[in-house]
Amino acid sequence: MIKEKKTLKIAILTGSENGSPKVLAETLHPFITSTGNSSEIFYKVKALWRLNSSKTVKLNKFMWFLYKLIYFVNDLNLFKQLRKTDAVIITACSPYGFYKDSYNVKKFKSKIKNKPVLYYAVQYLENSPTIMEKLQAGGHASLDRYDWHLTVSPITELRGIPSPPWNQIGLNLKSSGLKPETKKELVAVVDFLRPGYEHYREIQIKVLKELNIKYISLEIPYSLNEIREIYKQSAVYFIQFPEAYGLPIAECLACGSYIGTPDSSWPMSWRLDEKPEVHGQGTLPECFLVYNGENDLKQKLITIKENYDLQNTPKKVFDNFFKNYSTFYEGNEDGLREVLKRIVANKFNDSFC
Repeated sequence: MIKEKKTLKIAILTGSENGSPKVLAETLHPFITSTGNSSEIFYKVKALWRLNSSKTVKLNKFMWFLYKLIYFVNDLNLFKQLRKTDAVIITACSPYGFYKDSYNVKKFKSKIKNKPVLYYAVQYLENSPTIMEKLQAGGHASLDRYDWHLTVSPITELRGIPSPPWNQIGLNLKSSGLKPETKKELVAVVDFLRPGYEHYREIQIKVLKELNIKYISLEIPYSLNEIREIYKQSAVYFIQFPEAYGLPIAECLACGSYIGTPDSSWPMSWRLDEKPEVHGQGTLPECFLVYNGENDLKQKLITIKENYDLQNTPKKVFDNFFKNYSTFYEGNEDGLREVLKRIVANKFNDSFC
């Protein structure tokens, strides 16, 4: 594994809520420690929100003061701990991490003796021109809010080539323990309902019922362990709307589950095209089940049902996933190595050798 001359102490700052930022934090932690460096997760990212003024967050001044007072000691202790680290990596969702009323990074840095603050998300902002336009129109922050950017994927709406100020470090999903396992039966999982996309979900459920394929419809909040137990059962996981990345896609593929989508443009970060178009259709490998309408879905599910092997098919799906997206499972060691070297040198403004 990677060995750096200086042993770094890295703080990972995230929220306590279940979601992709928490998963990114909990997979980044062992990835960093595997390099011989030190890492610790702090589930207290809201402390950066509390650094804003009442005017910025648009709340009553007195009530905002009382709210901040409740957390004053905890936030003070957090900043004290973070001052002892070499860098802080925030895991978050975009565009939230750039909203003017989200994280007061400028004030935060003054609290931690100007230690570098890096931003780790599934996507890089410049690869998402739609989000950039909305942020600019709203007068929100941009790339310069953070010292450096880390991403899971090099592609979202567009494909980018990592260069200052970002690195693609992938996703160390392997550390979560997710892997292909023998299925007990053929089960489909239908993702949560998405307003405006109900028609697609209705067709999926209709076809599954007609073919007598057992399915699990996601309806209620689940803990991380609960949702992963469902993913482990899945033979086909149906997404419901366009995904910038779609962490459930990665987790289900890691469990050996096909990913069903009515449009190849929906799983944006998974398109293999060298120059994908914004929201354009793309090339997806065999671990994706891309269908065109109800009849096509029915025929493709019939084929899967007739040929599905409870032991071997999940392995085949996983192998196809790993062949095309190894950095989404093991992480990108080269990308992480460069980031660690930048932290050692405290150099974040240009190319680095």
